[in-house]
Amino acid sequence: MRVSSGVCLALFLGGASIPALAADTILKPESGSFRFTDDLKGKKGEAANDVSGIACLPEKAGKRRCLSVDDESRAVQFLTIDGGIIEPGKTIDLIGMEPDPATLGTLPTDLRCPSEKAAEFKEFDGEGIAYAAPYFYVVGSHSCGRNKDRLRTSSLILARLRVDAHGKPEGKRNAAVETSYRLGDVLAASETVKAFFLKSLMQGNGLNVEGIAVVGDRLYAGLRAPSIDSKAFLVEAELGALFAPGYEAYRGRTRTIAVPVGERAGIRDLAALEDGRLLLLTGPAQEQTGVAYRLFLFDPTTGGEPQALGALEALDGPDRGGKAEAVTGLGRDRVLVLFDSLRNGSPRSYRVPAALISEP
Repeated sequence: MRVSSGVCLALFLGGASIPALAADTILKPESGSFRFTDDLKGKKGEAANDVSGIACLPEKAGKRRCLSVDDESRAVQFLTIDGGIIEPGKTIDLIGMEPDPATLGTLPTDLRCPSEKAAEFKEFDGEGIAYAAPYFYVVGSHSCGRNKDRLRTSSLILARLRVDAHGKPEGKRNAAVETSYRLGDVLAASETVKAFFLKSLMQGNGLNVEGIAVVGDRLYAGLRAPSIDSKAFLVEAELGALFAPGYEAYRGRTRTIAVPVGERAGIRDLAALEDGRLLLLTGPAQEQTGVAYRLFLFDPTTGGEPQALGALEALDGPDRGGKAEAVTGLGRDRVLVLFDSLRNGSPRSYRVPAALISEP
């Protein structure tokens, strides 16, 4: 985003494993549609048109308490999914108009993007959400501005929001939020992808975080780019070190994991399963045509080839410009996918060739 970014579900496949790049199973959206009781909030209070992440608590009494993010906003928004009805809730700011002196770690002063314009602190550019009790985690893109290659220091933040068992913020709303700069330390130190950190996404295959998942005490950042030799990348870090008190740089272990997902493809969202495997949503690393949006399973502890679940059927008509950006589970064998560039994410549900074991 999601099965959701951090929602604990178990997944089992029947028969032999599916080769990662075998002929695709085409996943078609189910009939029917979701109805919003109100619009999600986007830039300047308008209806959200850039939904880029979602994660949910486990289902309770048929309802799911979730958190969503629009990448043009400084805030996240709660919502409830009840069957085909989606009810948006309150928003909560992750960042303000200026940098927060309480943010953990330190932002290096020598950071540069291709643009010669001065760095700016603007929107959060949230690209992914994970849930692992008692926190929602939200990640900025950690990249240069896509259109102007300008450095936005506000996108170099990883945030977490502490919630209770019902998914409500603990304590006063903004007091529940912690922020950290240390994921940038991890990305900049990776031998595999550091050469692409703060390079142009469109012109230089520049590093861009699009999703996160949490498994135990590890956070996995899924990279849309770089895409190298038909591989996308996961960067693993220790949660305790990312959110350790103080302003020191990251001092934990890290690992970069290559995932073969196809030429010119990158990770657009990911979600953690309770057995430690990850559900990956992949798509174009930049804006290439002819690169399908696909779902994979991947075990980060063993690596190797992911298991292909299928490709999302291409959108057509007025929605053909939508880009699959977030995934979450909806039951035993269904997933919900939300799309960037479409109002409220234009959610669609899909059945997958797998059992998402979320029920007794």
